[in-house]
Amino acid sequence: MKKNQVKVKLKNNIPSIGTWVSTGDPFVCEVISRLGLDWITIDLEHNAVDFSQLVHCFRALQGSSSAPFVRVPWNDRQVIKRVLDIGAMGIVIPDIKDPEDALNAVSACRYPPVGLRGIGASRPNTVYGDDYYQKANDEICVVLMIEDIKAVEKIEDILNVSGIDVIFIGPNDLASSMGITLGMDNNNPEHKEAVNKVYQACANRGIPMGIHCGDGKEVEKRIKEGMRWMPIASDVRLLKSSFEEELKKISSFDAIS
Repeated sequence: MKKNQVKVKLKNNIPSIGTWVSTGDPFVCEVISRLGLDWITIDLEHNAVDFSQLVHCFRALQGSSSAPFVRVPWNDRQVIKRVLDIGAMGIVIPDIKDPEDALNAVSACRYPPVGLRGIGASRPNTVYGDDYYQKANDEICVVLMIEDIKAVEKIEDILNVSGIDVIFIGPNDLASSMGITLGMDNNNPEHKEAVNKVYQACANRGIPMGIHCGDGKEVEKRIKEGMRWMPIASDVRLLKSSFEEELKKISSFDAIS
């Protein structure tokens, strides 16, 4: 089976950088996958992307260095199974609140005897090799999202669950659960304290941690802080911000108020 280079990097304490794709457009995936990103996460949680689109996104990534990851809509065993059987090399699972959530998520991503994933991955068996069933448990990257202050309070118990590859903080949902102002690279002291609590717990266990970043500058900052798995914004956000910057250069252009 094809090696998951994201997991190779993480095991060697090397930062792994990617981005989010919200459009679900295969051409967008094809273009940005040629930039050298380690992974591209197709976001099924908040966007109008279905399974039939997803497989074309994966096909667009083939031949590039970017591993296909997916953020599933929910911690749902059936959805996770289908996304893996389409060919995801990594699964990002939102809103993990306690050890039971974590165990359910990891189990859904692993074949027996360590998990509960059903047999039937015809596409991965074709694309990744005849030994997919034997090696998928080692190569699939499981990323659990911490997005609620309740999860932060239970982080030690969550990390007791075996098989977690990455802990990933969703900064805006975390801020919302705390009743504080939203924003990437949140400077609220309570938010920073919560993020640091998760980071320290992960560092003590040797589990890589990351956080969603608004731009490359923040990614660089997070790497220096010791984090190892960061997406740079998303295709939609970068498209919008790029146009905004270019339009500022046109003196006669009147922006929509």
